[in-house]
Amino acid sequence: MMLDRRTLLLSSTLLLASGCMAGRRQASIMSNPEFEAIERRIGGRLGVALVNGEGNLITSHRAAERFAMCSTFKAPLASALFAAHESGTVDMHARFAVKSEDAVPYMPFVEQRMKDGQPVTLYELARAAITLSDNAAANLVLKAIGGPAGFTRFVREHGDSVTRLDRMEPELNENAPGDPRDTTTPVAMARLLQTLAIEGASVDEGKRTLQTWLKESETGASRIRAGLPKGWPVGDKTGTAPGGIAFNDVAIIWPSSEPTEKKPVILAVYTDRPKASAQKVDAAIADVARTAAGLIQSNQSG
Repeated sequence: MMLDRRTLLLSSTLLLASGCMAGRRQASIMSNPEFEAIERRIGGRLGVALVNGEGNLITSHRAAERFAMCSTFKAPLASALFAAHESGTVDMHARFAVKSEDAVPYMPFVEQRMKDGQPVTLYELARAAITLSDNAAANLVLKAIGGPAGFTRFVREHGDSVTRLDRMEPELNENAPGDPRDTTTPVAMARLLQTLAIEGASVDEGKRTLQTWLKESETGASRIRAGLPKGWPVGDKTGTAPGGIAFNDVAIIWPSSEPTEKKPVILAVYTDRPKASAQKVDAAIADVARTAAGLIQSNQSG
């Protein structure tokens, strides 16, 4: 039997209520039939987690399954840099020259600085890693904070027992079947962003900077952003593996429904080995965001 959108949204709203009551323990049992349909359409696996500003799960699909992070790790990477600078172990404003051995595929910001003979700062590199997804920039920041092990240690210190980084760019995009290296789960990444970018942001300059950089990201126009209502503020970080084996996007969304206060939600969308074209997968991620937005609006009006 074909379910209409009203029925689907009602189902999701019931899941919202159960999720808020159950808190952070229900990630593996919640699902949304619209996400299941999108997954069937593109093939492979689709992972989705939508959490509110307190980190409670609103709705999900395969939210507790592991997916390759790809470049979505660059969002929490910036927070790790801010923490290292605050502790005094790193000076993120010190200038230094980029070396030829730092070059890796896709580095628009670093390549231009090398061409101009201009030094860089870790602060500038972290911004380029988020807004442009510059791989060399991400690697240089990673090295400064202790490499992949330092990144993993940082997320553990912030309550994430799932997300792990094991390699640098571009090797971290390998995404071999069954390999847990360089992976996260949708709900783990969504809650990590809630902790690093939302919780206490009014008194934390680093969190506000991360929000700004995510809003300035230039790589996600056809994914989550494309499915949201016009006028909703959003900041996101995409991730893509070569060969079409992963298309990801994680975003902080500020739903706009005046006079309701804009309270952020976090949406994490991961795919693994879809059979559809890149364009169709991007459109599917936009459809996930459209479904999430409909659920949010339904809940606000209720």
